[in-house]
Amino acid sequence: MVAGLMLALWLTGCGGSDPTGEEAFHVERVIGRPGRSLGQFGYPRAIDVDQTGGFVYVIDKSARVQRYSLDGTPQLEWHMPEMENGKPTGVSVDEQGMVWVADTHYFRIMAYDSEGHEKLRFGSFGRGEGQFIYNTDVAFGPQGRLYVSEYGGNDRVQVFDSTGNFLFQFGSFGPEVGQFNRPQSLSFNADRTELFIADACNHRIVVTDADGKWLRSFGKPGAAPGEFSYPYSVEMLPDGSIMVAEFGNNRIQRLDANGNSLALYGRLGRAEGELQYPWATAATEDELFVLDSGNNRVQVMHGMW
Repeated sequence: MVAGLMLALWLTGCGGSDPTGEEAFHVERVIGRPGRSLGQFGYPRAIDVDQTGGFVYVIDKSARVQRYSLDGTPQLEWHMPEMENGKPTGVSVDEQGMVWVADTHYFRIMAYDSEGHEKLRFGSFGRGEGQFIYNTDVAFGPQGRLYVSEYGGNDRVQVFDSTGNFLFQFGSFGPEVGQFNRPQSLSFNADRTELFIADACNHRIVVTDADGKWLRSFGKPGAAPGEFSYPYSVEMLPDGSIMVAEFGNNRIQRLDANGNSLALYGRLGRAEGELQYPWATAATEDELFVLDSGNNRVQVMHGMW
């Protein structure tokens, strides 16, 4: 039954739209190239940076977690325990340097230290409290809480304590206020009073407070400034603006916290500064790492904030 449900969900999941774009952006350096060895990628779908430790973590569809220095030097890799059912789509690094992986197709969260040693895992398949269907991302909220997004019929955010004990949840499937259609990415603002949620298949960004109360949303389907096509990632930038990776529009878009578009970057292509199905971004104080999934690379641009 589980296998049948998983296949049905995969077949009905949302996908890309006709790609569109703007101008190419200036690239400081490129990390990775196609392949299966350390320093190479096979369709990467998750990225985060540990600015304190000086690391970049990338996970591709070979279920490998690769660690790089901030300058792009490959350092080490480790594999997830299982990969036959699918591979992770989210990774987040906390303030202590712990690497939290949304092991999407195994319905669990796994935490590692920077050397790849497993420290914690929790979750199982289902719709109950503390269970997942397709979990996508982890964000770190107030009081050490873990916020986990998921889709596949649950389409909700669950909140846990730092050891994986369920606390509460919010959201359901749909297009209305209080609902989501594939919440793919999460990002808190600096004081952790507002949670930004990339509601991918509703083509919008939703903002809640730390208790899950709906505050506002912005965006609609389209390619104009302030519009989105499958926003797969939302990243809080140092100046309080957000960067959204649009899988369908083959671009990244910077907006203020109320949804006013500030800039568009990228267009469909394979040259530097062009993108093919960007899945996520990760920011340091002065650089943005863009996960250019379809081109099997990470493009690094100087911060514009």
